[in-house]
Amino acid sequence: MISKPGLQLTKNSRVFATFTLSAALAAAIVLTPTGAFAKVYNALPGESTLTYGMVHPMHKFSGVSRDFKCEVDLSADTVSSKIRVVAPIKTFDTGNASRDSHAMEMTNALKWPNVTFASTLVKPEGAGYRVAGDLTFHGQTRPVDFLVTPKNVDGKVEITGGFTVTLTEFGVERPSLLFVPVEDKLTISFDLFSKL
Repeated sequence: MISKPGLQLTKNSRVFATFTLSAALAAAIVLTPTGAFAKVYNALPGESTLTYGMVHPMHKFSGVSRDFKCEVDLSADTVSSKIRVVAPIKTFDTGNASRDSHAMEMTNALKWPNVTFASTLVKPEGAGYRVAGDLTFHGQTRPVDFLVTPKNVDGKVEITGGFTVTLTEFGVERPSLLFVPVEDKLTISFDLFSKL
């Protein structure tokens, strides 16, 4: 994790990452092979992580959240499953308190404190599942879709995956360092765990 005082753009990235990761985690959990019956799964806080990555011409940086809520209502037929995620923007840690505070301002976190996701589709695809839904961040709602891959590990379900969004599609101004803006692309990856 990079923590330089001048990089005050990470919070925006975190918010996007938090919400999406949460959504992915939920989706993966719901779709595990053990889900032959209706059941509710919750992401394990502290064990599950949501990571975002951004690129500036001078360096790359990332932020991690371990404190977000993800609930999956798993249906017997999978396709009727529902995933709901709530990720507080303040939970993303870049290792720099000043940068995190500035990010809260840039993303209007007092007005829109959470990033949320609600699934509209969950279906088997390849070795995992495709999840689609509505991602709301910075007062904007946009459709997103991504693949998740679940597996059983030591009595838990682990779900991994990732996807990419852009800052501009959510109305967030690209942060700059030395008058040079970061790339618009925000890469999100997740490693989620839930009890079976």
